[in-house]
Amino acid sequence: MDALDERIARIEDALALVLPDAVDALWLNRVAGIDCPEARPDWADAFLEPGRDLLRRGGKRWRPLVTVLTCEALGGGRSADILAPLTEIPHNGSLIVDDIEDSSLTRRGAPAIHVVHGEDLAINMGNLMYFLPTLVLDHTDYDTATLDAIIRDWLAVMRRLHLGQGYDILWHRRTDLYPDDASYLRMCRFKTGSLSSLAARLGARGAAATHPGAASRVDEDLVEELGGAWEDLGTGFQILDDVQNLSSGIPGKDRGDDIVEGKKSLPVILHAAERPGDIPELVRLFTAAAEGAPQGDWSAVEQAIALLTESGAVERARKVGRTLLEGGRKKLEVLLPAGEGRDLMVGLVDAFREKMI
Repeated sequence: MDALDERIARIEDALALVLPDAVDALWLNRVAGIDCPEARPDWADAFLEPGRDLLRRGGKRWRPLVTVLTCEALGGGRSADILAPLTEIPHNGSLIVDDIEDSSLTRRGAPAIHVVHGEDLAINMGNLMYFLPTLVLDHTDYDTATLDAIIRDWLAVMRRLHLGQGYDILWHRRTDLYPDDASYLRMCRFKTGSLSSLAARLGARGAAATHPGAASRVDEDLVEELGGAWEDLGTGFQILDDVQNLSSGIPGKDRGDDIVEGKKSLPVILHAAERPGDIPELVRLFTAAAEGAPQGDWSAVEQAIALLTESGAVERARKVGRTLLEGGRKKLEVLLPAGEGRDLMVGLVDAFREKMI
């Protein structure tokens, strides 16, 4: 087991505390906040299964790794492990809801959760996963000020996630609406960068709350700076993910399914800004892709990808993503003290960068 695998195993333990393989009456009482003997654990297990299904399929787990490694790098040891679910479980919940909103059919190499379990159970579980991880706060011994700060951070990010998703949905529902690149970047910072930022903030707060040595070097300015670095990194990852969707394709998803869903990703926005005369053609191709893909005709998708690639928009978007990653990486090297935690975190950024570019 390598260094990251060992930490991922600890993260899985924390996730299981929030969403175990089988629940009992004690778990239900904790979630409900009251004694509820009439609530059937076996019935709860049935409607919790969509969330377990997605978590079992894996995922990179890089958000909780950021929490764990930030805490370690600041001298807090394992004291933030318990906070890992506060980013990973809402992220998975957002994927369930996102796939319904986008009519996506696959996720992580298998049928999407709503396809397997039905839209009603999928929506309910996706929404529950935004709130469920707050259970971990009952298992910490943090002081009141730290708990208050964690709750404020978490609530702000839950709001931002839904703001970002709202903009994204609006843009892909309106075939005639092409936002500028600044608006797109703000949407990405809300939708993706905010959870990344939260991951780093949680790690820093966990370190400061439990280790006097860490507390002496962690102040609110450092929390903000680390959160900002990881907001940049998360936004860069999202842009490169959009680029990969149009180039080599995302493992476990169909290449170009962003076109089918009508997503106004950065390559599309950059192309439309430089060649506004192509917007009617983009509208035609997006419409044809949405109509053709369910029947197995992906020709419009390939035409759209060729158009975006030929104009250089895909490559320009790639450069924007790489710039954000490189800037965020440099900030981490400045903000965090040298040591295994920082090295593993920087290595994590480098590994993702190499896979995506």
